[in-house]
Amino acid sequence: MSAEFTDIPFNPVQEQHVVCGAIPAGFGAPVFVANPDAQAADLRELLQLYPLLPATLKSAHQLKEEGLRASNLFRPDAYVLGPPQTVTVPKMTVRPGHTLHGWDEVVFPPSPVYRVSDAVAFSTQPGADEVQAVRRAAIKWAQDVRDDPDTVILAVSTIGSPTAATPLERTTPYEIALTSASGRKKWHQLINPEWDERYQRQIQRAHPGLGTLKDAPCFRQVADVLLHKLRGKRVVTYGRNVQYAAIYTALEYAWAGDSLPNGTLWPDTAATLTALSRSRWECARLRHGEFDNDWDSAEGHFALPAEEPAAGALDRCRMTATLLHRMADPALRYAELNARAERAVRDGRSHTPRPLVGQRLSRIAASRDAVLERSQGSCENPSCPDPRYTSARSRNGSYLLEVDHVDDHARGGEDLPRAMIALCPNCHALKTRGTVTEEFRALLRTTALARHHELLPHAL
Repeated sequence: MSAEFTDIPFNPVQEQHVVCGAIPAGFGAPVFVANPDAQAADLRELLQLYPLLPATLKSAHQLKEEGLRASNLFRPDAYVLGPPQTVTVPKMTVRPGHTLHGWDEVVFPPSPVYRVSDAVAFSTQPGADEVQAVRRAAIKWAQDVRDDPDTVILAVSTIGSPTAATPLERTTPYEIALTSASGRKKWHQLINPEWDERYQRQIQRAHPGLGTLKDAPCFRQVADVLLHKLRGKRVVTYGRNVQYAAIYTALEYAWAGDSLPNGTLWPDTAATLTALSRSRWECARLRHGEFDNDWDSAEGHFALPAEEPAAGALDRCRMTATLLHRMADPALRYAELNARAERAVRDGRSHTPRPLVGQRLSRIAASRDAVLERSQGSCENPSCPDPRYTSARSRNGSYLLEVDHVDDHARGGEDLPRAMIALCPNCHALKTRGTVTEEFRALLRTTALARHHELLPHAL
């Protein structure tokens, strides 16, 4: 969360510059550099830490210009620094009688890149199996995060902006919180941002329980404590880029007494990157988007969920912990999908004729997803001789299961999870093309309803 100011002309206390773009150390993907020769000689040693960007990797913008998109924009294959650009920092008055002269800076703005070989036509939407595989990967991620003893959840409250209109508006933390994956407080620290007290009073009016910032330590006094608490940890944030950039810039300013325009490299950058690379940084907001599975066809990626309402850093850590719990618990997910399916039925979106080859009735996607969630990779036919062989997964990562209506959908069978069942291909073929007795159908009907009622109460 970054505080926005009203009715107060911008007037920082010190010479403070815009946030650097935060070179992604610890993001779990390799970093390359593009066209490094334009940089100063004293930085060549730093640039030699990174290999040159191969032609097999391109940015989302480059892919879009070719009518393509990455298979999943939320999971970059690598990051690239550059190509270098020259930016002009304008002349400005910091305070009466003190003016900073403008200068030019060569910057290497970092950005994600993707394998061209995995790209698809921009208009291509993911199929049902692919969507289900992405959701399951997000669920598995949440389960792993909750089970990992090295997980910490981080939230940073800041003033300033990483995309500031003037170079003076340096992003500065004024509150940092750390919790465990379950939301238990591990560290909560107010930070004196060393800005004009008028800004601090406005923050405190918005958050009356926050405390007095002017009596808090500045970031340089707590930086070592924070880095010690993050070292070797799996750092989960809701909005990794912004939170990471805030810490990056604060370290840069604390250690070097300055921070430069987005993407600037200098010899001391290596020290900042080394400190941040000792932790693994992951984004709960991106995984949340995969979990919700709402495809944004105009942008070519899953929709990013809205950020949580403005709240203190500790509360935001706990919101993230609650999200992890909801994503990791199959019963909660099943209840959510079942409620979505019931709303669709009430809204008249079930059994609506839709043109295909001939006529076919519309089906509710949430119902199918709920049944797959309930099955957990096992055929739900109680008499299946090998119900778990489907857990081997298909090539795209989805379970080898087929969801069917116990009573034929075309003849009025309910389009709700309680009346649907997940079957392995063998049992599905038996039900749809074999000689199906009423006893077998009754067994499936009873099983589906029993599993439905067994799972729902656990979500309450």
